[in-house]
Amino acid sequence: ATGRNLYAISAEHTPSKEAWEVGKKLAGSLIDNYKKNNNGAYPKKISFTLWSASYIETEGTTIAQILYILGVEPVWDPFGRVKNIRLIPAEELGRPRIDAVVQTSGQLRDLAASRLFLINKAIAMVAEAKEEGNDNFVAEGLLAAEKLLIDKGFSPKEARKLSKQRIFGGVNGNYGAGIMGMVESSDRWDSTRVVAQTYINNMGATYGSEDSWGEFGKGVFEAALLNTDAVVQPRQSNTWGALSLDHVYEFMGGLNLAVKEVTGKDPDSYFNDFRNSSNPRVQGLKEAIWVESRTTLLNPRYIKEYMKGGASSAESFAETFRNTFGWNVMKPSVVENRLWDELYDTYVQDKQNLNVHEFFKRENPYALQEMTAIMLETVRKGMWKASKEQIEAMANLHAELVKNHEAGCSGFVCDNQKLRSFISQEINPELSESYNREINNVREVPISESQDNVVLKKEEKINPLSNEESNFKINKWVVFGAIGFILAMIVLFIVRRRKFD
Repeated sequence: ATGRNLYAISAEHTPSKEAWEVGKKLAGSLIDNYKKNNNGAYPKKISFTLWSASYIETEGTTIAQILYILGVEPVWDPFGRVKNIRLIPAEELGRPRIDAVVQTSGQLRDLAASRLFLINKAIAMVAEAKEEGNDNFVAEGLLAAEKLLIDKGFSPKEARKLSKQRIFGGVNGNYGAGIMGMVESSDRWDSTRVVAQTYINNMGATYGSEDSWGEFGKGVFEAALLNTDAVVQPRQSNTWGALSLDHVYEFMGGLNLAVKEVTGKDPDSYFNDFRNSSNPRVQGLKEAIWVESRTTLLNPRYIKEYMKGGASSAESFAETFRNTFGWNVMKPSVVENRLWDELYDTYVQDKQNLNVHEFFKRENPYALQEMTAIMLETVRKGMWKASKEQIEAMANLHAELVKNHEAGCSGFVCDNQKLRSFISQEINPELSESYNREINNVREVPISESQDNVVLKKEEKINPLSNEESNFKINKWVVFGAIGFILAMIVLFIVRRRKFD
């Protein structure tokens, strides 16, 4: 190791010239996909998520895509740095200037603040462009945002300034949206509007300029999201997908739900798919979910091999079910009834004859408890129209697993009282009694059994030294310090004598 190049990327050198060319192609593909799905209409505003890993690996391709959507291009200096931008002439652009709003992860925010400033600069530049005969959705977006902010109580001056904000991220410097626990505690909310508002409040800090870095103004994020027609998420790795990584439904799904809350419509959702470096493309979210389902969760060859991983593989199945539920909350249109039907056939009925029940009971019965609880909660929330026979089969399997293996108290299994009542109504009284007894045994540990382990004060955990022991330790270090000081003075005296001799 030489000690050189100890950073992943130089933000000022992004987007690279190669990334710019790829970004332009992806922008064109994104617009074409949207027009195809919307009777030839252009999107007025597109929301992008920026993640650090894809930013580093693609040298800022999504940032290039954002700039080209706006109708600006980077200006590279002789050293390959991008410190400025310029307008692409309307006749060369050949389409409207499309507005953009950006959601940044905490890591990207810390890594590439200058690129966020660059995007905000582009927004302001395009908004002020005076062009005849060319639609400027950025200028329109600023006027709409300004009006909403005034309606929310901001002064005209404040509203005009804040209407240009387009970069948002975690409040108080946070690194996540903070909604996953809320989504999975689904007995505590009856409308996804509660989740959407929580997301907006948690991710509504502005990060587009130094003078307002991390500031939060109630209503500013909503104003920026007005008229958003599409949501875009980067994906650069085969190691995760929409169903296998919870942060995808947290960020992309959360943004989708926030847009729906503000605009009243479900936006189109796409991945910037960089997994094949020689052929990056735009992929629809629904397509991505079905491809992942077919190749993993519903693929007998995949399931057979994955079951060789034992208990950890069983938990991975459960995690994927949780994420599928998350998407059902965030964007129901991409998780159809037939996906849950096929998951039911595979993991409850074992129609592919993979002996999945034996696998889970042997390796990790609590994972199958979780999976059946998630499926039943999806039914209870009205997101899956399961048949009476399906509900009874899932409820009986779930209750039997709890009865025979105790309760693995995840949030879905033990902490959702409404779900427990729902399950109890679908099974016979005898099984219901044992099912509830097992859960209560885990949730309600008798006081007599737990008294010895109760810690009333933090200080009691520490086991502090007695006064005598403390004084001894203090005195010991005082003695050692004095001896060290004396030795140092002797060495210094000898060195000085030799110098003068």
